[in-house]
Amino acid sequence: DIERKVSVIFATNVVSYILAMEAAEARTVKNLRKCWDILDNLFDRHGGKIFNTGGDSVLAEFKSAVGAVECAVRFQEAIQNRNQEVSDDEQLIFRIGINMGDVIEEGGNLLGEGVNIAARLEAFAQPGGVCISQPIYDLVATRTEFNFIELGQQKIKNTVLNVIDVDIPSARPRNKKISSPASRRKSYILFGFASLISIILATSTFFFFQEKQ
Repeated sequence: DIERKVSVIFATNVVSYILAMEAAEARTVKNLRKCWDILDNLFDRHGGKIFNTGGDSVLAEFKSAVGAVECAVRFQEAIQNRNQEVSDDEQLIFRIGINMGDVIEEGGNLLGEGVNIAARLEAFAQPGGVCISQPIYDLVATRTEFNFIELGQQKIKNTVLNVIDVDIPSARPRNKKISSPASRRKSYILFGFASLISIILATSTFFFFQEKQ
Protein backbone atom coordinates (compact mmCIF):
# COMPACT_ATOMS: atom_id res chain seq x y z
CA ASP A 1 0.00 0.00 0.00
CA ILE A 2 1.04 3.57 -0.67
CA GLU A 3 1.33 5.55 2.57
CA ARG A 4 0.39 9.20 2.17
CA LYS A 5 0.46 12.09 4.60
CA VAL A 6 0.59 15.88 4.73
CA SER A 7 3.98 17.23 5.76
CA VAL A 8 5.93 20.46 5.96
CA ILE A 9 8.96 20.10 3.72
CA PHE A 10 12.17 22.10 4.23
CA ALA A 11 14.66 22.16 1.31
CA THR A 12 18.05 23.83 1.38
CA ASN A 13 21.03 23.98 -0.95
CA VAL A 14 24.40 25.70 -1.16
CA VAL A 15 24.71 28.56 -3.64
CA SER A 16 27.50 28.02 -6.22
CA TYR A 17 28.54 24.74 -4.59
CA ILE A 18 30.18 23.37 -7.76
CA LEU A 19 32.38 26.45 -8.08
CA ALA A 20 33.43 26.17 -4.44
CA MET A 21 34.30 22.48 -4.90
CA GLU A 22 36.29 23.24 -8.04
CA ALA A 23 38.26 25.90 -6.16
CA ALA A 24 39.03 23.77 -3.08
CA GLU A 25 37.31 20.45 -2.43
CA ALA A 26 38.67 19.66 1.03
CA ARG A 27 38.11 23.18 2.34
CA THR A 28 34.55 23.27 1.01
CA VAL A 29 33.68 19.90 2.58
CA LYS A 30 35.09 20.99 5.96
CA ASN A 31 33.11 24.24 5.88
CA LEU A 32 29.97 22.43 4.79
CA ARG A 33 30.27 20.05 7.75
CA LYS A 34 30.37 23.01 10.11
CA CYS A 35 27.25 24.49 8.50
CA TRP A 36 25.44 21.14 8.73
CA ASP A 37 26.32 21.00 12.45
CA ILE A 38 24.57 24.34 12.88
CA LEU A 39 21.53 23.05 10.97
CA ASP A 40 21.41 19.78 12.91
CA ASN A 41 21.28 21.70 16.19
CA LEU A 42 18.46 23.87 14.88
CA PHE A 43 16.57 20.79 13.63
CA ASP A 44 16.77 19.33 17.14
CA ARG A 45 15.45 22.57 18.59
CA HIS A 46 12.60 23.13 16.11
CA GLY A 47 11.51 19.59 15.32
CA GLY A 48 13.09 18.94 11.92
CA LYS A 49 13.90 15.44 10.68
CA ILE A 50 16.20 14.86 7.69
CA PHE A 51 14.86 12.37 5.15
CA ASN A 52 17.21 12.94 2.22
CA THR A 53 20.60 14.50 1.53
CA GLY A 54 22.75 14.95 -1.53
CA GLY A 55 26.15 16.55 -1.17
CA ASP A 56 25.23 20.20 -0.74
CA SER A 57 21.48 19.73 -0.20
CA VAL A 58 19.21 18.65 2.63
CA LEU A 59 15.53 17.76 2.67
CA ALA A 60 13.84 17.69 6.05
CA GLU A 61 10.32 17.12 7.38
CA PHE A 62 8.63 19.23 10.03
CA LYS A 63 5.34 18.68 11.81
CA SER A 64 4.95 22.43 12.33
CA ALA A 65 5.02 25.17 9.69
CA VAL A 66 5.98 27.70 12.37
CA GLY A 67 8.85 25.47 13.49
CA ALA A 68 10.12 25.10 9.92
CA VAL A 69 10.11 28.85 9.20
CA GLU A 70 11.70 29.73 12.53
CA CYS A 71 14.39 27.12 11.92
CA ALA A 72 15.03 28.45 8.42
CA VAL A 73 15.41 32.06 9.52
CA ARG A 74 17.62 31.15 12.50
CA PHE A 75 19.82 29.08 10.20
CA GLN A 76 20.26 31.92 7.74
CA GLU A 77 21.06 34.29 10.62
CA ALA A 78 23.61 31.83 12.04
CA ILE A 79 25.25 31.36 8.63
CA GLN A 80 25.40 35.13 8.15
CA ASN A 81 27.11 35.49 11.54
CA ARG A 82 29.54 32.71 10.67
CA ASN A 83 30.36 34.28 7.30
CA GLN A 84 31.27 37.53 9.04
CA GLU A 85 33.76 35.69 11.24
CA VAL A 86 35.58 33.63 8.60
CA SER A 87 37.59 34.48 5.51
CA ASP A 88 35.89 34.93 2.15
CA ASP A 89 37.04 31.54 0.86
CA GLU A 90 35.45 29.79 3.86
CA GLN A 91 32.03 31.38 3.47
CA LEU A 92 29.04 29.39 2.26
CA ILE A 93 25.62 30.77 1.35
CA PHE A 94 22.35 28.83 1.35
CA ARG A 95 18.89 29.07 -0.16
CA ILE A 96 15.85 27.62 1.60
CA GLY A 97 12.37 26.71 0.33
CA ILE A 98 9.48 25.53 2.50
CA ASN A 99 6.20 23.97 1.41
CA MET A 100 3.36 22.01 2.93
CA GLY A 101 1.72 19.33 0.84
CA ASP A 102 0.69 15.75 0.30
CA VAL A 103 3.64 13.35 0.13
CA ILE A 104 4.30 9.63 -0.16
CA GLU A 105 6.46 7.93 2.47
CA GLU A 106 8.64 5.24 0.95
CA GLY A 107 11.43 3.52 2.87
CA GLY A 108 12.03 6.50 5.14
CA ASN A 109 12.10 8.88 2.18
CA LEU A 110 9.37 11.34 1.20
CA LEU A 111 8.29 11.68 -2.43
CA GLY A 112 5.74 13.58 -4.46
CA GLU A 113 4.63 17.04 -5.50
CA GLY A 114 4.84 18.41 -1.95
CA VAL A 115 8.58 17.74 -1.97
CA ASN A 116 9.05 18.94 -5.55
CA ILE A 117 7.46 22.31 -4.81
CA ALA A 118 9.71 22.83 -1.78
CA ALA A 119 12.73 22.18 -4.01
CA ARG A 120 11.43 24.65 -6.63
CA LEU A 121 10.91 27.30 -3.97
CA GLU A 122 14.47 26.71 -2.75
CA ALA A 123 15.79 27.27 -6.27
CA PHE A 124 13.71 30.47 -6.54
CA ALA A 125 14.85 31.85 -3.17
CA GLN A 126 17.38 34.64 -2.83
CA PRO A 127 20.91 33.65 -1.75
CA GLY A 128 20.70 33.82 2.01
CA GLY A 129 16.90 33.90 1.82
CA VAL A 130 13.84 31.82 2.64
CA CYS A 131 11.01 31.35 0.16
CA ILE A 132 7.69 29.81 1.25
CA SER A 133 4.47 28.65 -0.38
CA GLN A 134 1.00 30.06 0.23
CA PRO A 135 -0.10 27.21 2.57
CA ILE A 136 2.94 27.88 4.78
CA TYR A 137 2.31 31.62 4.74
CA ASP A 138 -1.32 31.15 5.78
CA LEU A 139 -0.17 29.24 8.86
CA VAL A 140 2.76 31.39 9.96
CA ALA A 141 1.88 34.97 8.98
CA THR A 142 0.15 35.77 12.27
CA ARG A 143 2.07 33.28 14.40
CA THR A 144 5.62 34.51 13.93
CA GLU A 145 7.53 37.75 14.41
CA PHE A 146 8.78 37.87 10.83
CA ASN A 147 7.80 40.17 8.00
CA PHE A 148 6.91 38.76 4.59
CA ILE A 149 7.07 39.96 0.99
CA GLU A 150 4.28 38.61 -1.19
CA LEU A 151 5.50 38.11 -4.76
CA GLY A 152 2.21 36.82 -6.18
CA GLN A 153 2.07 34.07 -8.75
CA GLN A 154 5.43 33.19 -10.28
CA LYS A 155 6.34 30.62 -12.92
CA ILE A 156 9.01 28.29 -11.56
CA LYS A 157 10.12 25.37 -13.73
CA ASN A 158 6.83 25.31 -15.66
CA THR A 159 4.83 25.43 -12.42
CA VAL A 160 2.85 28.52 -11.37
CA LEU A 161 3.08 29.09 -7.62
CA ASN A 162 2.00 31.79 -5.23
CA VAL A 163 5.34 32.77 -3.72
CA ILE A 164 6.23 34.63 -0.52
CA ASP A 165 9.68 35.68 0.71
CA VAL A 166 10.48 35.87 4.38
CA ASP A 167 11.96 39.35 4.78
CA ILE A 168 15.58 38.68 5.80
CA PRO A 169 17.70 41.86 5.65
CA SER A 170 20.95 39.93 5.13
CA ALA A 171 19.62 38.08 2.05
CA ARG A 172 20.95 39.23 -1.30
CA PRO A 173 18.59 41.44 -3.32
CA ARG A 174 16.90 39.68 -6.19
CA ASN A 175 18.92 40.14 -9.38
CA LYS A 176 15.98 39.55 -11.68
CA LYS A 177 12.68 41.35 -12.08
CA ILE A 178 9.82 39.73 -10.18
CA SER A 179 6.41 40.36 -11.66
CA SER A 180 3.66 41.30 -9.23
CA PRO A 181 -0.09 40.81 -9.69
CA ALA A 182 -0.49 44.57 -10.00
CA SER A 183 2.21 44.89 -12.65
CA ARG A 184 0.74 41.98 -14.59
CA ARG A 185 -2.72 43.58 -14.52
CA LYS A 186 -1.19 46.83 -15.77
CA SER A 187 0.57 44.94 -18.58
CA TYR A 188 -2.68 43.25 -19.59
CA ILE A 189 -4.48 46.61 -19.69
CA LEU A 190 -1.73 48.23 -21.76
CA PHE A 191 -1.62 45.25 -24.10
CA GLY A 192 -5.39 45.37 -24.54
CA PHE A 193 -5.33 49.11 -25.18
CA ALA A 194 -2.51 48.74 -27.73
CA SER A 195 -4.41 45.95 -29.47
CA LEU A 196 -7.54 48.10 -29.65
CA ILE A 197 -5.59 51.01 -31.19
CA SER A 198 -4.03 48.64 -33.73
CA ILE A 199 -7.46 47.34 -34.74
CA ILE A 200 -8.84 50.89 -35.12
CA LEU A 201 -5.87 51.97 -37.25
CA ALA A 202 -6.09 48.88 -39.42
CA THR A 203 -9.82 49.38 -39.93
CA SER A 204 -9.39 53.07 -40.74
CA THR A 205 -6.64 52.27 -43.25
CA PHE A 206 -8.80 49.64 -44.91
CA PHE A 207 -11.77 52.02 -45.38
CA PHE A 208 -9.45 54.80 -46.53
CA PHE A 209 -8.13 52.70 -49.42
CA GLN A 210 -11.61 51.44 -50.16
CA GLU A 211 -12.80 55.00 -50.65
CA LYS A 212 -9.76 55.75 -52.89
CA GLN A 213 -10.77 52.92 -55.17
